[in-house]
Amino acid sequence: MSGAPMTRYRCVMLRRSGASEIRVVRAEDEAAARAQLAAKGLEPVSVEAIGPSLLDALREKKPALPGWRLPRWNIPRLRVPQQGLIAAGLILATIPVSTALGAWGLTALTRWQAHRLAQREAPALARYERVALVEGSRRHVMAVMTSPPVSAVVVRLARLLPPDTGLAAVSLDEGGALVIEVETPDPDALRGALAADPLFAGLDEVGQTRTDEATLQVTLKGAIR
Repeated sequence: MSGAPMTRYRCVMLRRSGASEIRVVRAEDEAAARAQLAAKGLEPVSVEAIGPSLLDALREKKPALPGWRLPRWNIPRLRVPQQGLIAAGLILATIPVSTALGAWGLTALTRWQAHRLAQREAPALARYERVALVEGSRRHVMAVMTSPPVSAVVVRLARLLPPDTGLAAVSLDEGGALVIEVETPDPDALRGALAADPLFAGLDEVGQTRTDEATLQVTLKGAIR
């Protein structure tokens, strides 16, 4: 019996819940199929022989394919002359040198163009610098001329400053702006007094340091008209 061909059997079992279960087993005959299920504690309601599986059919049927070989082509062997190999090697070796020469040439061309542009535009640039210098000087002169005299500013400040406040320095910078330094124990009172006068209302506080007399030296700067 061990050499008999194996057959596939579809076995149907009923569960206690009423649902059916189907299993396919391979056995020599129906009795052997029932014995396999009984060994697992299963009792089939029906056992039905079914045909072989696709895998079994492929195993039993081996198609005979005729012999086939890859065709062979006679490819002629190319022979490169020794001189050609040497020329190709020399060309490859000169690529970095050619790249470096090209970069050097572009750099030199750029520098030459920049130098030529500077020479061509030099007169215009010089005229622009002279005009800018003259305009700056004119603005400075106009700012100084339109500003009140420093002596008048000092007198006006002396009348305006709160008590216990001393004027340390008064000057005009290059742009004609007024710069004053005041020693005061109360910077808020100083700002309020200056804001009351239109001439000094535009002054901005640019610095503040503490003195040895426990007062503050406040520096203010701004244009006056």
